[in-house]
Amino acid sequence: MAAGSDTPDLDEAIAAFNRGDYFAAAELFEGALAGAGEELRGVAGALNQISAALHLRFERGGRQAAVNLLSQAMLALDDLKPARGGLDLERLYAEVSALNDDIRASPRGEHDGLKYRARIFLERRRAPKINRLDIGRAKL
Repeated sequence: MAAGSDTPDLDEAIAAFNRGDYFAAAELFEGALAGAGEELRGVAGALNQISAALHLRFERGGRQAAVNLLSQAMLALDDLKPARGGLDLERLYAEVSALNDDIRASPRGEHDGLKYRARIFLERRRAPKINRLDIGRAKL
């Protein structure tokens, strides 16, 4: 939990997301939605969609479902940019957009082999992170 934060669930979800534990992050973002104020409800929903998309892509090999979820999250983030609750949504939007473009460029039906594993490895390395604008004073 970030120092002085009013939303420990959201802080835990962000930490799980940035560790790459997207399934846990999605569950935590879903829980944070219930306790989020109006300002952060849209953010938590978009972050939940991104987490679910990354889990589907990296753990289950899903292509189209990940593209759909990332696209929906981008629509929500576009309305929330540049920042909400101390989170840099402008940067997150750019990173999600770039990853979504990479996934869209991947061949349909490719689920095994060295090329597939290399693609997933590179996508995982370029996965977005959730950044705070001012870590010392950010209050979610």
